[in-house]
Amino acid sequence: MSADQTGIQDVHALWLQTLDFLHYNAPQTWTDMLQQEGVTFLMPPAVAALAGEHNQAAALANAERRRLRKADLFYVTREAAESVAGLAGIPCIAEIASILPSPCGLMVWEEPPVYVGKGVVLRAVSWGPAHDGGTWWSWWTDTAACVRAGVGGPAMLIANGALTFRVETYAAPDEWPVQADNPALPEHEQFRAMLYAWMAVSCGLLVYTESVAPSQAVCKHLRRMDLKSRPVHRVIPATVDRPGLAQILRRQLQLDGIATEERRYPQPLPAELAPWHVYLTDLGHCLMVQVPSLTPGQTAVPTLGVGSRVSNLVFVPVRSVLREGWEFSNGYLQSPLRFEPEFGLLTDPDDDEF
Repeated sequence: MSADQTGIQDVHALWLQTLDFLHYNAPQTWTDMLQQEGVTFLMPPAVAALAGEHNQAAALANAERRRLRKADLFYVTREAAESVAGLAGIPCIAEIASILPSPCGLMVWEEPPVYVGKGVVLRAVSWGPAHDGGTWWSWWTDTAACVRAGVGGPAMLIANGALTFRVETYAAPDEWPVQADNPALPEHEQFRAMLYAWMAVSCGLLVYTESVAPSQAVCKHLRRMDLKSRPVHRVIPATVDRPGLAQILRRQLQLDGIATEERRYPQPLPAELAPWHVYLTDLGHCLMVQVPSLTPGQTAVPTLGVGSRVSNLVFVPVRSVLREGWEFSNGYLQSPLRFEPEFGLLTDPDDDEF
């Protein structure tokens, strides 16, 4: 099968071919690569401590195969990918562990989201838990496109299958890749295509339609490999009940386990502010507000989201916003609040309401 056959019915075959590559050919292929000058692989400490390139390559291949054997399968339609590309103004404030569609997965794009070289396109990404509880994922290119681009000969299709391993990536627990938020970095487009697809699924911007079961021939192959049968989930844009920006941010708070409660504000709120209201156990009645005065490198306290990312989205007591005033810019609620770089966002303690 050629990776040029990019329908949802091809995903099972892509998955099985990749498992075969990892079992039969990856250990030697990756050993040869490691023996080339200047070629390195990302390795967990236990793998890096192994003696010899072959042992290291075999350990990496086995770990990848274990993740992929457990993978749920996803097929991102052209329309879904276009919807994700249109999320440029919506931040992802949830951590990676909170937005994963499943603990282990393989996501295949109908249309390649990124060109990583002349004629070379990313076709899929696989992921699973890392050695320390973080997230490990691998990028896969379209082998047939690589052959046409002159990257390798037709033997690549036999050795690798329809997907060719490109590179691995690792994120520690509670770590957010800077590549996803910095357009100046070369991997920005591919990180954003993947992470924001995960976020969009988690927040209801993308949904699953029918799930395609494996064919009879694939089921036989699965039994021979002692693999559990699983469907492929077709990912499409949500067409009804599409959440607004405030709902998306609120959903991400819930995904991250931020302690919120469903409490109405004791006084009537202006209709435009109501979607931005949230009650937090530690802070009381607040509004989610964007502080436009922050400069790169500054962060307001407390921010929406955790970890090392800089954010200018903050929880602000409702009274503070009602007193200082507000406006909307690019869909965000903003208020001319006082911010001091040393202390963060300053509000009157009497504004707190519980």
